[in-house]
Amino acid sequence: MGGGTGDVGSPALLELIELERWQRLQDHFASVLGVAIRTVSPTHQLLANPSWPNGVDADRAIRLLGIGEELEALLPLAAPPHEPSSTTTPIGVTYACVPIRATWERIVGYFVIGPVIVGSREDELEFKRRVAATGVDAEQLWPLVLSLKLYTFAGIRSVLTLLEEVSTALAQFAYQARQLAAILPTPETADQAVVSYHTDRVLQSLLEAAALATRADGGSVMVFDATKERLRIHAAQGLSDDVIARTSLRRGEGLAGWATTQRGILLLDSRTSDARLTSRMARRELVSSLVAPIALDPQEEPVGVLNLRTSDSKRRFTPEHVELLRRLLDLASAALGHLRLAFGQAPASTSTHST
Repeated sequence: MGGGTGDVGSPALLELIELERWQRLQDHFASVLGVAIRTVSPTHQLLANPSWPNGVDADRAIRLLGIGEELEALLPLAAPPHEPSSTTTPIGVTYACVPIRATWERIVGYFVIGPVIVGSREDELEFKRRVAATGVDAEQLWPLVLSLKLYTFAGIRSVLTLLEEVSTALAQFAYQARQLAAILPTPETADQAVVSYHTDRVLQSLLEAAALATRADGGSVMVFDATKERLRIHAAQGLSDDVIARTSLRRGEGLAGWATTQRGILLLDSRTSDARLTSRMARRELVSSLVAPIALDPQEEPVGVLNLRTSDSKRRFTPEHVELLRRLLDLASAALGHLRLAFGQAPASTSTHST
């Protein structure tokens, strides 16, 4: 469970990434996901100021929910978790933790996510009746609970999956860059390889989390290859090696090209009537598709495209899937942007080559 959290010589998170930069990332993640986020050490020490989303009264939440009291159940000191875990309080709010690793064995901190509501929101009368029976002031608590973000079970699982990959990629990149700087006089080439490796991991995890959240049959991430001026498949689920190898699109071509040009998420199905889109919908067997540009910064050209598909009429994509996908994209983009800033340029796999 907690095998590597206390390794001798393990670096502290804030020895790897300066506090100001980590605080900005944490604040951004909280804003994107709509949930409170704390970064804590394995011994429960706060490593940054808690980040709160708009619409939640932090002082009121801390007082009424007893925030901090959940840490012992969530992160037991005797055996801190090595995987994402969660706990739900008797009141009905959920907290989750995500390990942040410098290496697979070395956990340098945890994201604590919540309070959040998972599943369906309880009826007001039933909530007040149930909570009042515990001696808690349900009248004061209800407006606070209403202000908390609601996630489906699949939605919160996908968020935790991607947040674990994103946070660990950032910490591992910083750790590996520091190790390389200590042994190589000019580690630029090695740095490029490290950036490329972690970029690949983030993009693969983005695809996996998005497919999980939307219950997609499969999908792909396409990355723009600047040397060939084409989009190529970089990560895939449910596609043959042959399709992956021969798929290539010019900038602006196909639905992927339209999404990058318009810089918006496309939700496509049999009800799509825009001729500019239907003319590009080559696979008529698909019930529903989502096509979304990946950008490192809203002001810059997208560097890739995420595609999701389903052929099951019972799992048609919805506007709710679009909103969750937007959060996952923002989360991944923040991490990719951080990698670029840490190296001083765009990640190698999104600017100079495709794989």
